[in-house]
Amino acid sequence: MDFNAVLDDTEDSYLYVNDIPGFPEGMAIATSSAPFDLDTAKRSFAPYARKLEEVKDKANALRIKDESSASAATAIAGDVKRLSKSIDEQRKKLVEEPNTYVKSVNSIAKMFIEPAGQIERLLKDKLGGYHAQRELERRKAEEEIRKAQAEIYREQQEEAKAAHVEPPPPPVPIPIKAETVTRSDTGASAHVRKVWKAEIVDATQVPREFCEPSIRLINEAVRGGVREIKGVRIFEDTQTILRT
Repeated sequence: MDFNAVLDDTEDSYLYVNDIPGFPEGMAIATSSAPFDLDTAKRSFAPYARKLEEVKDKANALRIKDESSASAATAIAGDVKRLSKSIDEQRKKLVEEPNTYVKSVNSIAKMFIEPAGQIERLLKDKLGGYHAQRELERRKAEEEIRKAQAEIYREQQEEAKAAHVEPPPPPVPIPIKAETVTRSDTGASAHVRKVWKAEIVDATQVPREFCEPSIRLINEAVRGGVREIKGVRIFEDTQTILRT
């Protein structure tokens, strides 16, 4: 990609990246200030605020005691629902352009982030293999030291027995320190950490204390006609659905 082709003419639009590894000295990437004004957006919602106050006063003052007042409440609720839709439409208009911009930028960045992640995973795998080999060599060295100590101690025991004296105490194992950190002259470092993990191989054998009920599956069963499930309260709820 030709980064210079997307640079603006003003100095303020340049972001110099001399501190990013892999970029040529003095390269600059184009940037831009946010062109979206929040004050303008707020003013566009001002009429809705006034209308909401009017509807709120009507709703607070209304008492539903007969079909006529219930009809009035339904009309007000319908107005509120339409008002809510109108507010959401205005929101969508305001965010359509910046959302398109954000999606486009994210898509462009993803083209670079994904291969960078693949390279990182590749190097982590290679470093993991190197550290695993080094750990194997460390354990082999420790085992060789242990065997040598055991042989020396066996000889000491035989000598002590022949001399009719107490043998010396057994040798203390000499551990070899495990080097778990690899450092670079750029300041980056990679270290090895052992973590206990688990994976399910047979869900039917997992003890109950490690399972939890699925409310999604329970609700699906209830909608399908199930009316009795142990440990579950199944009840009929009354909901009001508004249509405009």
